[in-house]
Amino acid sequence: MTEVDDARARILEKAEQSFLAHGYSRVTMDDIATELRMSKKTLYRHFSSKEELGEAAIVAILARIGEELRALLEDERRDFGERLEAFTRTLAGHYGRGAAVLRDLQRDAPALWHKLLELRRQAVQERFGAFVAAGVKAGVLRSDVEPRLVIRMVLTLVDQLLRPDVLVELEMTAEQLYPRMLGVVLDGIRARPGGPPPPANKPRGTRSR
Repeated sequence: MTEVDDARARILEKAEQSFLAHGYSRVTMDDIATELRMSKKTLYRHFSSKEELGEAAIVAILARIGEELRALLEDERRDFGERLEAFTRTLAGHYGRGAAVLRDLQRDAPALWHKLLELRRQAVQERFGAFVAAGVKAGVLRSDVEPRLVIRMVLTLVDQLLRPDVLVELEMTAEQLYPRMLGVVLDGIRARPGGPPPPANKPRGTRSR
């Protein structure tokens, strides 16, 4: 890693920490420079504005989440139901930890909010699409259902439900909503050869014991 890369990585790490701890709107470039004991001139050499830094932080965070989900998908030590449960728990957990920042972006930084939505749609198409394919291959999801339709349904639900304002309206957390949302979709496409439905208090997608 070059000196420039190292400085950029340090800035991004501090920005992510600050945004998560205090919210996007309350953090200034001065705050980040002070925390890093770095001159504002140096900071602005790497990121020309707070918006550029915010976008870079969003891209970095979503990339890490994507890698985490990819590793879950490829973990063949778990059956499909266990991977689905971990997949859902991971996504909901990250959303929950970033809830305050997301409210901030939706309210005060619409350009960044729309950028996040765009990147989130791409991630859902890629990661959930791979997950559906794995479920069909494992015989857990119906092979006669068009995967693109399922992905489009999930994209629509994510866009319409996983939003700070909607969560407040529904009086639910992301951790509560995400598994229920996926359960509604997966209960309609999962192959169940005469087996009983899973218990109501059990995460959807897990196998009955």
